[in-house]
Amino acid sequence: MRKYKKTLAGSLLILALFVVSLMYPIYGAQDYNEEFYVYDKNGNLLDRAPTPPTLDHPLGTDRNGQDMVYIHLYGAKFTIAAAFVITAMRVVFGVATGLLIALWLPKMKIYFKDFFLGFRYVPGLIIVLFLMRPVTGHYTGVPVWTAAAYQIGVLTLVAYPAIVLLTIEFIEVMQKKSFVLSSLLIGGSRYHILTKHIWPFLKSTGLLMFVQQMLSTLIMIMHLGLFEYFLGGRTKGGIFTPPGDLPVAETLSNEWGGLIGQNFRVMMQYPWIVLSTMIFFFFLIGIMNMMKKEIERNLAYENIDYISKIKNRNIKPQTNKNKKMPDGSFRLIKEQRQADV
Repeated sequence: MRKYKKTLAGSLLILALFVVSLMYPIYGAQDYNEEFYVYDKNGNLLDRAPTPPTLDHPLGTDRNGQDMVYIHLYGAKFTIAAAFVITAMRVVFGVATGLLIALWLPKMKIYFKDFFLGFRYVPGLIIVLFLMRPVTGHYTGVPVWTAAAYQIGVLTLVAYPAIVLLTIEFIEVMQKKSFVLSSLLIGGSRYHILTKHIWPFLKSTGLLMFVQQMLSTLIMIMHLGLFEYFLGGRTKGGIFTPPGDLPVAETLSNEWGGLIGQNFRVMMQYPWIVLSTMIFFFFLIGIMNMMKKEIERNLAYENIDYISKIKNRNIKPQTNKNKKMPDGSFRLIKEQRQADV
């Protein structure tokens, strides 16, 4: 664990944020401390929402008069949970399929690549937007958990082929290693090769893949928010707007990507609304990037150490013939031969 101090610290920070968000109903206001109009002591109107940061509202309020701190704390659990579940499903299903094809069904590789050929040339965001439009392109009245489950499935599918192919390529590279070839030549089974030779490398590589996919998922969620495709769907009424203005889409779950998307168009007028969410989002992305760099650095050292251990196993112990004899021994042998003559 000493090599993964930053990874452990980052994981604990994310877990703490998730727990705080999960406990929001215990300490948070149900209406997010809504204050649409601001009055002085005499009852005179001073301002109306959205209001800039103050002592009462450290990050200001949004156009509905809701406190941005409470909104971010409430929506954190949906952002983190969605990113984690999507990433876990991508890695678990993708790696398992890649191992199955590479070790037991190698002939299926060409068919798999041909079937998912379109995913290689079409940007993933376009595929996601096309598949999500029936559920999140407008208000549909679909329950939030139903919409979220469908969206998680789509976001998992879009990266699934790439992870499978990466796993297959990783296994093919490992199969060319000398210690793997030696094990195959002496009759090692595929299960033995997987558990004894590939798994030690796959553990660290899988952890790195998980963090990379977590970063990719967070960025995808942010992009979807800019297109007003919110995780969990939209609210029915939307954001409060003056009479005559077009209604503005509002996220139902208050996940961070949706908060950026629903407020992005007013960034110049009310910058604190968008910048506060971006600070939270970039903080989360920064933690994941810190973890990724540490895992990459440790992965290089672990691979070298493991290969050196494998090589050391094949080195035979030195016999007495290879030992260097003291100088006195040569002198003793020489004198004895002269005496015999």
